[in-house]
Amino acid sequence: LESRLATRVMWRVAQGRYRAEVDIYKLAYSVTWAKWFTADDTIRIYVTAQKSPLKSLEFITLRVKDAVCDHFRTVAGRRPSVDTANPAVRIHLFLTADTATLYIDTSGEPLYKRGYKPAAVEAPVKENLAAGILRLTGWQPGEVLLDPMCGSGTFLIEAAQMALDIAPGLGRSFGFERLRIHDRGAWASLRRAAEQRRRPARVLPIFGSDIVGEWVRRCLLYTS
Repeated sequence: LESRLATRVMWRVAQGRYRAEVDIYKLAYSVTWAKWFTADDTIRIYVTAQKSPLKSLEFITLRVKDAVCDHFRTVAGRRPSVDTANPAVRIHLFLTADTATLYIDTSGEPLYKRGYKPAAVEAPVKENLAAGILRLTGWQPGEVLLDPMCGSGTFLIEAAQMALDIAPGLGRSFGFERLRIHDRGAWASLRRAAEQRRRPARVLPIFGSDIVGEWVRRCLLYTS
């Protein structure tokens, strides 16, 4: 809700040493997945590695999926389905040379997707990168900001949200909202507090321009 700089927030659920694919299967099977979600939820597995001796990350992805599904067959008699486009639950496996770590992604879509742009629009500069650059420049709300190559207005919008104290996650949903451990009451309280803290819209000393008319049109659309 409040992070401008992170891309994802992961919850570590298991970690262990491995030498072969079967070790990763056993590690994934040992997790009490039914604590986090149900067999009615869809899943997707992501695998990344650094210096892993295993030859096929695609095969490892399948083995983790098999372990999760086998766990549910054991405890619930049925398994979750895979959805590569819009899964309810994203499971990440990170491999080093000898250690495997499993995470549940609490973010869902990457956190740089603030919710004010259509899903199909990809800015050349991600929103969290723009926020980080603004912070590194030392710019403070209330100071003049000019972006002469504003494109779709990513820097301008991030600066305006900072100036108006708008939490970056107010306009979107998150992956953890679909998990069984989600505390809806606490989350509603946090969102209300962020909404109440938000300052009223006003004219700000934030300016942008661009030579490409289509980008200016988009900028005006997203900032209106």
